[in-house]
Amino acid sequence: MSVFSRLYHQVKAYPFTFFILILSSILSIGIITTTLHNINKTVEIENYLNQFQINNKISFNFEYSDKFELQATIDTLRHMSSSSNLVIQNMTVETEGGLFSPMIEYWNSSTYNKLPLLEGNAIPKEFLELGDKVCMVGQAFIPYLTKMNGKRYIKLDHENFEVIGIIGTEKGNSPYLEHRIVVPITSLTQRMMTSLQAQKNVSVELYGDPAQLIKDYDIIKSHAGEAFKLGQADFSSIKGGMSNFSQLGSLGNQFTFIMIVYVLALINCINIAIYWLKERRSEIAIKKAFGIRNMTIAFSLYSELFVVYMISAILIILLQLGLSGVIGKWIGYPYHITIADLINHSALVFITSLLVVILPITTSRNIQPVELMRKV
Repeated sequence: MSVFSRLYHQVKAYPFTFFILILSSILSIGIITTTLHNINKTVEIENYLNQFQINNKISFNFEYSDKFELQATIDTLRHMSSSSNLVIQNMTVETEGGLFSPMIEYWNSSTYNKLPLLEGNAIPKEFLELGDKVCMVGQAFIPYLTKMNGKRYIKLDHENFEVIGIIGTEKGNSPYLEHRIVVPITSLTQRMMTSLQAQKNVSVELYGDPAQLIKDYDIIKSHAGEAFKLGQADFSSIKGGMSNFSQLGSLGNQFTFIMIVYVLALINCINIAIYWLKERRSEIAIKKAFGIRNMTIAFSLYSELFVVYMISAILIILLQLGLSGVIGKWIGYPYHITIADLINHSALVFITSLLVVILPITTSRNIQPVELMRKV
């Protein structure tokens, strides 16, 4: 008799037990594999975004003799290489979504290329030189965009800025990217300019290729004129540590969650399997009375449970495909079944069925044909 025929007869004989076993298997496999998918995707996105995060930087101040001078600052920054960018710190800009800290940038490459774009274009160098009111924004600001003459605009400090590109990645949302606003240093709002001109010390960060950063810092320092000088620099971040926006910090909690769910599911499945075995003691005793060996009975039990978990895995895959949109919103990025997910499902089925069947198999070895006589 094939494993499917045996399983069919068991389902007919014990439908409620089979239903509980399938339900608990679906829930546990579904929760575990979805969380594993989330972890895999988090690691993938984190590794992808690491190249865009400001991990190598030199922090220092521009110390002006009187007040902030934009033109003198730009004339000095023109001498640094195209591999480095400079961003002004500790500034805020008002949007319809509230106050945010923009990246007020200067660069010498052909375009601003430090962040990935979901759509649109990077800001060209000529826009920086012309001082046009342009910017790049993250996906969180899409609801606040307006269209005029075929172009998209956003209000920054109640001034219209043309949105050249949307910052983001098709790999998924990221807290590092979705609230980003990039504004060229020559495109300051009146409020930002007034705030800067009221300061004598302006905090900045020089970031980019670590091999070139110190050279560019020395270049800026040597070209700083009478208008300003450079304050004490902090070189501690030039080695490239992980960003404060790293999503990987939550992985320990997710692994703990997986282990708790798995252990609870395993205990539940073992209890159900033992109960199922108790209902089949007479069947096993009859098999032994006809000379069927313990190993054959053990393999029979394992194959039946393996098929049960395979059915559960197939059902949860179909359920995950049907609810991919809901799952995508829950985990924060598009959900698609991948080869890695199928491997996770298969490994989980194999390991779980093996662990669940160990105790019932051990118990079945102690069942003897004499039990049939006790019931007579």
